[in-house]
Amino acid sequence: MMYLDEEKYIVFKRSVFDDCLTDTLKRRMHNLALKDAVVIRRQDAFASPCLLTYAAMISMVAKHHPDKKIKEELLAIADYFHEQGVLSGDEDSKLPTL
Repeated sequence: MMYLDEEKYIVFKRSVFDDCLTDTLKRRMHNLALKDAVVIRRQDAFASPCLLTYAAMISMVAKHHPDKKIKEELLAIADYFHEQGVLSGDEDSKLPTL
């Protein structure tokens, strides 16, 4: 069983992050920010069904993938997002904000 690296990414609210940085460091860090990343907070009222659907789609592709290593990696990713979807469903929820 493959385990995901939960330390791969770190997420901060931008205003809190910016308050911790000097202007020079702020510019440097903003230039390093991932442009294609999306954050869905588990407490978002729509997160649970989105995460569970995402997990199901990954699992569906994995089950039919011919490469055993890729199949295992995809199933581990699907398991991770399924767990996040379950956790999200168990948490208090609120409507998303910008």
